[in-house]
Amino acid sequence: MKLCFLLLTTLFLSSAAVAQNADSITAKAGYNLFHPTPRHLMRELRPDRPGFSESPFTVDPGHFQVESDLLRLVNKQEETHHERNFYLNHALLKLGLTTHTDIQAELDTYSFEKQWDDDNPEPERHQGFGDVTLRLKHTLFGEDGKPDALAIIGFVRLPVGKAVGGSVTEYGLLVPYSHDFSKEFNVQFQLRGDYDYDLDNEQRYVLLAPSTAIDYEFSKFLSAFAEVVGQCNTRQSDWQASFNVGPQLHLSDNLILDFGTHLALTKDTDHEYFLGVSFRR
Repeated sequence: MKLCFLLLTTLFLSSAAVAQNADSITAKAGYNLFHPTPRHLMRELRPDRPGFSESPFTVDPGHFQVESDLLRLVNKQEETHHERNFYLNHALLKLGLTTHTDIQAELDTYSFEKQWDDDNPEPERHQGFGDVTLRLKHTLFGEDGKPDALAIIGFVRLPVGKAVGGSVTEYGLLVPYSHDFSKEFNVQFQLRGDYDYDLDNEQRYVLLAPSTAIDYEFSKFLSAFAEVVGQCNTRQSDWQASFNVGPQLHLSDNLILDFGTHLALTKDTDHEYFLGVSFRR
């Protein structure tokens, strides 16, 4: 029911945005996958990473963008159960189709996972290529210098990973919104809903994850983000929350390096460290 409500809300916002978006669509209607946006007209590089809250902006049509977790370490603990996962080059590949739509593929390139229990300290290890997630993003309004932007992202996760992947196909929907108070200061809100599968209990469940983030540009070279993320699902009533923070180094108009951490605010929340990069051509 919650996921259905999210879908209905998104459709309503999409209808309300049609009039506002008409002018910007007309202005760039001539550009598409086979007629790329000229480089001097390309928008600012605003990737979905490094936080949990994603950007409502798409890749310019005819251009390619890569956003990668070069390294990520995740520590998990649930009562007496512990996990330590190491991810290498988990990449999000994007291709701009139209001015307001891009298609994406998320590749869990390599994962090393270790888990153990307090009563059995001998760890169980798994490693290899993970799952593939196909995503489609459409910006409902924004993109052309206006302070507000809203998008919808739908995805399907394919269980192609064997040792470290999922067991069944999973689905999800994200609705990211951003407001630019100035060129330097930006705030983001996002609502995410996943329809996942619990392998141990052999049942589906809904995961809801709202988040809020701020981004501040200290200089042309340096910016930083801070974010609060909450999660709950239909399997348990407790909320989990984390505080995510880190700097971003803008090495050029087409290249950003980022690193940071996800700090657990509640029990059983993952604690993460990451190093990543975003670039486009």
